[in-house]
Amino acid sequence: MDRPRPDYDAAGIRLGGFLLYPGLAVQESYNSNIYATQNNRQDDFITTITPSLDLRSNWNNHALRLHADTTLARYADHQSENHTDYTLLTDGRVDVLQDLRIFGGAGLARRHEARSSPDNQGGTEPTEYTVYSANAAIEKVFNRMSVRLDGKGERYAFSDVQNSSGSTVDQSGRDRNQGELSLRTGYELAPLRVVYLQGSVNTRDYDNGSDASGYARSSDGYALVVGTEYDLTGVTSLDIFAGYRQQDYDDARLKSMAGWTAGATFTWNVTRLTTVTAGLTRDIEETTLAGASGYFATRTELRIDHELLRNLLLNARVGYEQDDFEGIGREDDYISAGLGTKYLISRNFALSGGYGYRQRDSSATNSDFSENVVFLRLSTYL
Repeated sequence: MDRPRPDYDAAGIRLGGFLLYPGLAVQESYNSNIYATQNNRQDDFITTITPSLDLRSNWNNHALRLHADTTLARYADHQSENHTDYTLLTDGRVDVLQDLRIFGGAGLARRHEARSSPDNQGGTEPTEYTVYSANAAIEKVFNRMSVRLDGKGERYAFSDVQNSSGSTVDQSGRDRNQGELSLRTGYELAPLRVVYLQGSVNTRDYDNGSDASGYARSSDGYALVVGTEYDLTGVTSLDIFAGYRQQDYDDARLKSMAGWTAGATFTWNVTRLTTVTAGLTRDIEETTLAGASGYFATRTELRIDHELLRNLLLNARVGYEQDDFEGIGREDDYISAGLGTKYLISRNFALSGGYGYRQRDSSATNSDFSENVVFLRLSTYL
């Protein structure tokens, strides 16, 4: 999927030392269960318009990128589900020396909470929230050894919603600041073969003393992992880590979460036309469900991409996710699958489509659901 295709890749607009890539995508999709409910399912057609701008530097040293996009989703029959998401971000790199680099970035994103989220407030409209983010890092290489220090911060601000009775559901108990500091040391055993050790600490500070259920959700945690990056001449690559993760909460009624954490990405280029990718992640996620500290989310996915023609790409995927909630005995199991295709009409146009299926089996009452999604998208680039 990342292979250069000079006849079909967008050329961009040259602006001095930058290249500007404008884009516009129009998508029509059908969702068989827009509210992700077990009973009384509602289906709808959704029209999505996504304009975007990407400005990238074209320098020999250093790098700078500016990005903006917005997604306007409009429902044919359920207009209350209409939403507008957008993203503004910038990131860059300063090459101080050949073996010393500094990274940084900042962003603003407006998002809506999926109806399938366990924290869905059941409002007459989707819950909207804003994420402010900033990050910085410094990386130094000492012969075969490398050291990298990363810091990032995020601010989550949720908007209130109205319920079916007309009352306002206060969301201020979900507003929070998150910060993380990590240090990674790596050693290059051979070219493209690295082992590393990484440790991190984090804090999650909620604005209010307690959420709507009366729980003080602020917490502190840490993680320690060991991993390796392995690349065999571009045919097979592996990035895998595993370790221990713990999160402790201010409220004594919320149990500490502790257990193994891991991540893995395996890429196998079976031929020059077929790529198989497998992934695994396990980490602690936030929730505001009464009595639950959080949940361990374990996600796996297998994907196959195939280049049937130079300008016709096919893909298939299957996935599984298990969300294990601490303190309330809830467990959610998700199964997903999909098929897709992308037809590169020219350098400036692409047509894509696909089908996706998702199912949740939950130990919580009336929380099971399944949905089918079919979509067709026309994209244009400059």
